[in-house]
Amino acid sequence: MMNWLKQLDPLWWPLLGINVFALSTVLIFAAIRKKNPKIPALDELDRRHHSKFLNRWFKEYWYWVTSPVEKVALKLRLSPNFFTTLGFLIAALGGVFYFYNHLGLAGWCVILGGTCDMFDGRIARLTQRSSASGAFYDSVMDRFGEMLCLMGLAAHYRETWVFWFVILGVIGSMMVSYARARGEAVGVLCQEGAMQRPERIVYLGVGSIFSPILWKFLNVLFPALRQDFLLVIVIVMIGVMTNLTAIHRTLWIYRELDKKPKTSL
Repeated sequence: MMNWLKQLDPLWWPLLGINVFALSTVLIFAAIRKKNPKIPALDELDRRHHSKFLNRWFKEYWYWVTSPVEKVALKLRLSPNFFTTLGFLIAALGGVFYFYNHLGLAGWCVILGGTCDMFDGRIARLTQRSSASGAFYDSVMDRFGEMLCLMGLAAHYRETWVFWFVILGVIGSMMVSYARARGEAVGVLCQEGAMQRPERIVYLGVGSIFSPILWKFLNVLFPALRQDFLLVIVIVMIGVMTNLTAIHRTLWIYRELDKKPKTSL
């Protein structure tokens, strides 16, 4: 037992503590939610798309657990662009952690970078500072951050078959966003699809966070199990599902455009 403990990465213990804290907040929120189903009441979530891959309950939990940070940000008068830039930097740092095989830390960078993206929009609305330039900056930096993170993941797997599924994920992620942008440009708003950016963030982040933790416990029973087994499953799923989502969006927008009079374009 002592030899097993000595072999652990020094970063494993703080990562385990963070994960235990996160799981504890899930249990606390579940108890609160069961006692009062109307908490939290979020009109914003009513306007958002929910898929089978990421349901409303999880989104409500994350809004609830991060609400104290939002309140502090409002008191400090932090701008939406501050969180956009911070989210980009954290996502890029995640790519560095992936490259050096610190999967748990990379996963938390994915989650926190995505959370910053959530903050910038909410703070912009709450402070009435929404603008076209801010929305444009947000979209561009989101794509930069996500691509840098995935590039770090691709570099990590560059000599394995997993690399090609990472590349599929890069292509699919770009095409999901591009299909929506082009659809909006020709007058069709499309929120269809199962593997959108929030789903990608949650699955990649959670898969990265729990891969090394689960492996430490399951390795005793399954010695041949690879350390990143959960992350690999997620990468394959994202690589396939993002492209299916992009194809679905493309066909959906195409049909919607066909319904429009030719002169409207």
